Amino acid sequence: MSSSNVVFGSALVVITIGYLLKSAGFIQAHDAKSVSKFLMHTTFPALVFTTMTHIDLSADLMWLPLIAMSFGMVSSYIGFLMFKKEPSEYRGILTMGSAGWNLGLFAYPLIEGIWGWAGLTYAIMFDLGNSVINFMVNYGMGTYLSAEKPKGNIYKHILKRIFSLPPLLAMLLGLAMNMGHIQIPVLASEIIDTIAKGNKPMVLLLMGIYFSVRLPKRSYLKVFQVLSFRYAFGLSIGLLLYYTTPFAFEYRNMILICLVLPAGMTLITYADELNFDTGIAAALVNFSMLISFALMWLLVGIFQMTTH
Repeated sequence: MSSSNVVFGSALVVITIGYLLKSAGFIQAHDAKSVSKFLMHTTFPALVFTTMTHIDLSADLMWLPLIAMSFGMVSSYIGFLMFKKEPSEYRGILTMGSAGWNLGLFAYPLIEGIWGWAGLTYAIMFDLGNSVINFMVNYGMGTYLSAEKPKGNIYKHILKRIFSLPPLLAMLLGLAMNMGHIQIPVLASEIIDTIAKGNKPMVLLLMGIYFSVRLPKRSYLKVFQVLSFRYAFGLSIGLLLYYTTPFAFEYRNMILICLVLPAGMTLITYADELNFDTGIAAALVNFSMLISFALMWLLVGIFQMTTH
């Protein structure tokens, strides 16, 4: 069995364990929120920080957040137009579901397993642009389309959300230390590295705990429309960039992979806060995780992404 098949196969087993633990009643679905919050404040920021302090910064890397932001903004605008005839309670969640990706709580463990630090470097730089889409574009679009407006200054509310995110703060701190050539004390480095290593198994278990495909029949068509658009557009642009850009093989691999990743977990949080259909939000996240997992496995095999 090839190394990529081992990574995907073992990941699938751990995800299944998480799902079985939930199905057997050892873990409740609502526990996933606590686990997710724990990861967002510990292992995830530690992994991002460690990666940012180790990367070899180059001008080429800056194209990744720009690609993520440009693609996400276009996707959001197309979704805004595509679902303009939908009732207000659906239009917001379908528009938000058209843009943004889940890297930290889905892709990082798989990318780390297949491409190591080099792959994580590309993914985290892409995620920098993705943060703008998930926390500014999507939240702003959802707020605009919702009847439930947050109290106070909306711009201040959005900025507060963004700059209180531990992974983003860890990313900026790690980049600053890298650019300033600041050495981390050995003890601190060991502690951070140990915490970071816990991200992979915890995220995979969390994916299994979250997974569910229950949804009213009338909503399946709406979910299908969003996902069809996401993957058709993502694959089209991803393949175009793969074959036309002058970047290194591994760089182009990561662009293609990132553009077909699942919808962000923030979709569920926003749906709950802005009074949209949380069932559709959860279905978009869950179905897209299933599709992206299979699609990543397929793309890695077809393009021989680990054997170049």
